[in-house]
Amino acid sequence: MNYLDVDIYREFKCIADACPNTCCVGWEVFIDKNTYKKMAEKEEQLGIPAKEWLKDNGEIVSVRLDHERCPMLADNNLCNVVMKLGPEYLSSVCTIYPRAYASYGDTIERHLQISCPEVIMKLMEKHTIEFDACHDQSPAPEYPYTQLYLFECDVRAFIIGIIQDMPQITLNTRLFTAYTILEEGIRMYQENQLDSGKLEKEVSFYAGESVLRNVETQLTQVVNGSSQYRFAEQLLKIADSYNQRYVRLFRLVRQAMAYFEEHDIGQYMSDVQEFKKACLDTYPDFYTNYWVYRIFADTLSVPDYEKSKEKFSYIAIEFALFQTIAMAAFAKRGSLDHEEYIYIISTISRILEHTENFRNVLMNEIHEKKLASAAGILLMALI
Repeated sequence: MNYLDVDIYREFKCIADACPNTCCVGWEVFIDKNTYKKMAEKEEQLGIPAKEWLKDNGEIVSVRLDHERCPMLADNNLCNVVMKLGPEYLSSVCTIYPRAYASYGDTIERHLQISCPEVIMKLMEKHTIEFDACHDQSPAPEYPYTQLYLFECDVRAFIIGIIQDMPQITLNTRLFTAYTILEEGIRMYQENQLDSGKLEKEVSFYAGESVLRNVETQLTQVVNGSSQYRFAEQLLKIADSYNQRYVRLFRLVRQAMAYFEEHDIGQYMSDVQEFKKACLDTYPDFYTNYWVYRIFADTLSVPDYEKSKEKFSYIAIEFALFQTIAMAAFAKRGSLDHEEYIYIISTISRILEHTENFRNVLMNEIHEKKLASAAGILLMALI
C-alpha cells in the first residue's frame, strides 16, 4: 500500500489537559462493544458502574454526557480511563481522533480533523504545509477508479501549488484561480479527457504572474460591500437558528448578530480590514495553510467528481462563518484573542464534521436564498 500524509499527521500529539477546547466535551461519543465490556469489568477501579455512564441500546453504545462532559473527564481535564486503567483501555474513537483516513485503491491518505485545536495551532505555527509519501507491502484491494483518482490528485496538486507557491499574490486571487482550475478539471472529466498534461499547460497560463495580477485587479473592482455585509448577516442567522448546544459559541454568534444590528456597512468594511491585518500580523501563514490543508483533506470526490466544486464552496462558507464570528468578537474587544479564535474555528468545525443535518441546512439555505455569489464576494473580503 501507498500512504500520503500531511506532515502534521505524523507530528501530532494530543496536548490533553492543555487543550483549550477538549474533544471530551459536547460530543456524543460512540464506543465499541468490546470497550463497553472492559469498562464493565473495571467498574470498581473507575468508581462508577458502566451502565451509569454508558448507554447500550443493543446495537451501539454511547457515552451519557454529564452537563456536556464525558463522565470520565476529571476536573483537571485528564481522562480517568487513562489515569486509572491506561491508554490501552480507550475506545477506538478516542484513540484515533483526530486522525482521519481515506482509501483509494492502493493509496491511503491520512490527515487530522480540523476540529482539534492542536491541529489549528500547528497550522498557525507552520510556515508551509508539506506532504509525505511512503509505502509498505500490504496488499491493495481492487479499485475501479484509479485513473480518475490519479487525475484528481494532479488537479489537486495544481490547485495547492497555486495557493501555496504564489505568496506575492493576494489569497483571494489565488483561490479564484484555484477554483477556475478545478472547474476546468471537472470539464475534462465530464468530456472523458483525463489528460493531466493538457491541464498542466492551462495551469501554466493561469499561474503566470501577469495573468494573476490582472485577475487581482478585476476582483478588486467587483467587490461589493453591501453584498458582503448582507451575506454575513444571513449566515449568522442560519447558524443561530439551528443549534444552541455549544453555549459559548452561540453566545459569540449572538454577539456577532448584535454587531450587524449596531454597525453599518462602512464600519463593517473597516473592521474587516483591521481584523484581517491583525490575523495576518499574528499568523502570517495561517490562511494559506488552512486552505492548502482543507483542499488536501476535503476536496477529492471519487467517483462523483462534480461534488468537488460543492466541497470547495462549502469550505469557503465554513471559513466565512468562523471569520465573521471572530471578526465581531475582535471588533468588540479591540484585539485578537488567540484562545477564543481557536475555540471559534474548532467548534464550528466540530459541529459541521459531526452534525450532518446542520451541514445540509446550511447548504440548502445558501442555495435557496441564492447566496452563493455573495459567499464568493465575502470570501474575498475576509481574506
